[in-house]
This record gives sequence, structure tokens and C-alpha cells, in this order.
Amino acid sequence: MSSDPLSSDQAAGDDAAPLPDDWSFLIVDDNPAALATLRTLMMVLGLEPPLEAMGGQEAMEMVRDNALDCIITDLRMEPMSGVDFIRWVRKSNLAPNPSVRILAISAYRDPAEVSAIAMEGASGFLGKPLSIPTLRTALQQLRNRPGYFVDIAATPDPMPKANGCDS
Repeated sequence: MSSDPLSSDQAAGDDAAPLPDDWSFLIVDDNPAALATLRTLMMVLGLEPPLEAMGGQEAMEMVRDNALDCIITDLRMEPMSGVDFIRWVRKSNLAPNPSVRILAISAYRDPAEVSAIAMEGASGFLGKPLSIPTLRTALQQLRNRPGYFVDIAATPDPMPKANGCDS
């Protein structure tokens, strides 16, 4: 898999490229609030509501039972980490779609972890916090550049705050 890192500036650029609105998605996170946030962002983007799993073990069952186009998984989960889940998807013969794209997400940008997920067969990495522009870009890149590892930095602050004010 080739590496194709994108900066946040590049990530925010191509709103015109089509989204994979015909894909079936599975989102995986052991945090219910994070699952709800990701589901909401996807629906705001006009995507079908995804299947949801509360961790790697539950996600394994869903992968076995569904021909998915894309899995979005958190990396820091217990008891099965996102890296272990990605490894299972790629090495097991139980996934109906062996070329399913896998987007790993995490609030922690550990270069060793990003390298590990690329080596295990992930299709990309997206840093948290997630936003509509960065999620859109990540999904567009996954659709339009199969075979490349897409690395999108964390969400940039959309508007600098004047004089340290929040209003």
C-alpha cells in the first residue's frame, strides 16, 4: 500500500468530489458518545446510517455477517485494540469483502501506531477531533484512491478566535 499523507490544509480542499454514498459502513468505538458523534457526522454528510459496534469483539460478528464497503474504527479500545481488530479483518477469511476499506481514527497521533495500522492493512488514519470537512475528505480519498494509505491530520481550528474570545 502506498503512503499518501495529507496535511489539514490539503484535507479541507475538495468539497466537490463525490462521497461514497452507496457504501455500507460499520463504525466501531467502545465509547457510546464517540459512536453517536461519528454517526451524526455521517448523516450530516448525507450517508446512510451505519452499522455500529461497541468494540472489536462485537465488530467481528458484524464483519462476518455483512459485506461492508468501509469500516471506521477507533484505535484505543478495550479489550481488543483497533490495531488487533484491523489485523483480524485482514488476516481472517471471515470477512465477505476482503478489500473493505478501513479508516482508523484516534485522538492520539502516535507515529508508531499509524505505521502499525498501515502495515496491518488499514486504508487510512484520521485524527480526532473529527469534523465534517476532514471526514468528508477522508472518505473521498478512500473512495478515489484505493490502494493508497490516506493520512489526514487532526481537525484544524476553522476560525481563529479574536483576542482569545470564544464569541
